[in-house]
Amino acid sequence: MTDTTTEIPAPQIIKNTQMLIVGYEADPDVLSAALPPGLEPHPNNLIQMNMYRVPSADQTSHLDPYSLTYLTVEIEGHDSRALSNANGELPVPGRFWVGYWNDSRAMREYNREIGGLPVRAGSCSWKEDDGHLTSTLSVDGDPVIETEATVGETQIDTLTGHLNYYSHKQVPDPTGDRPDIDELVEFPIPFTSELYEADVEDITFSFPDDAGFQEFAPIEPLSTPSVLYGTVTFTYPQGRVFKNYHTDG
Repeated sequence: MTDTTTEIPAPQIIKNTQMLIVGYEADPDVLSAALPPGLEPHPNNLIQMNMYRVPSADQTSHLDPYSLTYLTVEIEGHDSRALSNANGELPVPGRFWVGYWNDSRAMREYNREIGGLPVRAGSCSWKEDDGHLTSTLSVDGDPVIETEATVGETQIDTLTGHLNYYSHKQVPDPTGDRPDIDELVEFPIPFTSELYEADVEDITFSFPDDAGFQEFAPIEPLSTPSVLYGTVTFTYPQGRVFKNYHTDG
């Protein structure tokens, strides 16, 4: 994709983008090891994986088209709230980014600068055929995550609220000592969504051994307690420092 934006201000709005968000069970030891000091995995041992595309700049406030896949670990004690038309008010565990792939250079720079997200280059493609969706993350032209789902055209719910996301922002000291910046950054993200029928059939991870992401693959047998498929409107907010590891210990 072509980048025309050289500097992106925060916050940004994304409107009515189609998302497939899957909460799947993963190895609890892997989740615990992936978190910075002060964060603990939620007892559900879920990773929330989001795969989506923004095909038109008209769906954004100041962004080029892009596609995105990310992996987040659900964490204990940082719940936000959401309101479901079908189920009422719901707690939503906080989420810590452990993987983030985007095919827009400007977006990668934006997310690295505003919050130290673990950004990498990668492209997400969707293929839909008669109610069957295949969503694929490719890195350097090779597929590394493939999700297969059965999806429908019937809206089953409307979900609104806030989500609490976290990243570990570190900026190295040129001398090689401790990082100049070492912060836990919080992103409270407001959203509205229209949800449709979806059932995940399979998730395949095919990362190279040296990539460091194969360990985040679902455990077997596949368990997906939460699946969200539909259109979502949300903001990329300005991050706020939740904890400074230099001063807060």
